[in-house]
Amino acid sequence: MDLLANVSLIVATLDLKVVKDIRDAIRSADIASGKGQPAAFIGPAPTPPPQLGADQEAEVEPRLVIHPDPLIEPPLVFHEAPRIEASAPVHVPAPIEVEPTPAPSHSSSGKSPIQPPWALMPWQTPVQIPPKVKVTIVRPDIINKGSLIDFFI
Repeated sequence: MDLLANVSLIVATLDLKVVKDIRDAIRSADIASGKGQPAAFIGPAPTPPPQLGADQEAEVEPRLVIHPDPLIEPPLVFHEAPRIEASAPVHVPAPIEVEPTPAPSHSSSGKSPIQPPWALMPWQTPVQIPPKVKVTIVRPDIINKGSLIDFFI
């Protein structure tokens, strides 16, 4: 079996050598034809510009230039048609007699129904017991994870 592996390795090496020779022949033919090398391994190679001989001169054509005439138009003005609105007749109501409002009556006690905060000293206020909030602690399930394995170790 060792001999069979060596033979297949030799055949693969010869096939690779043939492929390399074909690629080198193609590359040398491209270079001989004046064709440039591609910038990357994929894509076509650039085509060089045509070579000018000693008797040929580069032909430069004039650029097309357009000079349009300026077009100046007067501004658009919109005139609305005049409209006449009929005014409604003005109705003047008869004067209404209004009785004067009575003066506000003040309470005789002079005390406010709201007690000011400085009226009672802190030691005079009754002690209020703060309400207790019941906190329920729910232990996460992660505590029980892995404890089963510890029992068997």
